[in-house]
Amino acid sequence: MFFSKKELVGLDIGSNTVKLVELRSGRSGYQLKNIGQILLPQNSIVNKVIEDHDSVIEAVSNLIDDLRVKTKNVAISISGHSVIIKKVSLPRMSEKELRESIPWELEQYIPQSIHDVHYDYQVMPGETPEGNIDVLIVAAKKDVTNSYVSVVKEAGLNPVVVDVDAFALENMYEINYPESNGLLALVNIGASVTNINIIHEGLSVFSRDISTGGNQFTEEIMKELNLDYEEVERMKFSPLEDEQSQAFSTLAREFNELICGEIKRTLDFFSSTLWTSRVGNVMICGGSSKVTGLKDTLADMMDTNVDFLNPFKIVGYDKDDFDPEYIESISPKVCVAMGLALRKPGDKE
Repeated sequence: MFFSKKELVGLDIGSNTVKLVELRSGRSGYQLKNIGQILLPQNSIVNKVIEDHDSVIEAVSNLIDDLRVKTKNVAISISGHSVIIKKVSLPRMSEKELRESIPWELEQYIPQSIHDVHYDYQVMPGETPEGNIDVLIVAAKKDVTNSYVSVVKEAGLNPVVVDVDAFALENMYEINYPESNGLLALVNIGASVTNINIIHEGLSVFSRDISTGGNQFTEEIMKELNLDYEEVERMKFSPLEDEQSQAFSTLAREFNELICGEIKRTLDFFSSTLWTSRVGNVMICGGSSKVTGLKDTLADMMDTNVDFLNPFKIVGYDKDDFDPEYIESISPKVCVAMGLALRKPGDKE
């Protein structure tokens, strides 16, 4: 990942919406400078792959113009099938030897040529009981990464950071919740992908993207209530008429059982095969995390504590400039964008 010493804007290009967060830092900490989102036309991005470049470029440009953003340097992120995250245990070796061995290690986990992916790695602190080192390797398909970089550049911006959704979310969490400890799952429920990142004592120990998200819910509402995409996106979190409300409640319950079941299976797999204890806390965010009943459904299934992530826990904002109700409503959607906006020069995942 590449970094600049200039101020960055966090730009989260999701499957349904583009979210933006801009911060300023000072002696009193971080303060919100700019925030907003814009809805993408349906199927502009499918399974985290950009299908309609012109629509995405136009949306990003409009968002930048509407918010009057002056900063051109941005941090973006990717996720989904195009990203592979692996933690491997290796013998202790020199930095040069490690750098040369990473491509060989990575080739075991990717179906394509090593030349078709961007990759990076980081040595984790400490050592294993066998005296080895744990190394976190991240790889992303070049064609997918390049398409995101391309649309941002064509929108007149300078993408100086390309991150991974799960790690941007982890960055947001670490800064807002510095006192946390133990085993914790960060779950970002997006439109087409759900990111799960399990943290132990401040370090990522497991990460997985599930190809299930709020689009399934949207499509069922469109079909059941005979509404178009834009209407559904507007009404999903708004008061409903009685007839709509009954159908909506049924669909919400079915969606909650689907997505929460997927999350539970992932966490159960981690606990039963990779760890010696269960995940004690789950923190959720993402546009679909606010679907009525989802938090309680997941808590019941997991029999554990489930709460919403708050990206504004330590980030302040002027209530004369930003409506608190708007901040509360948009908060679950901007956790990744916040993590991107918090990136600093010299950071390395």
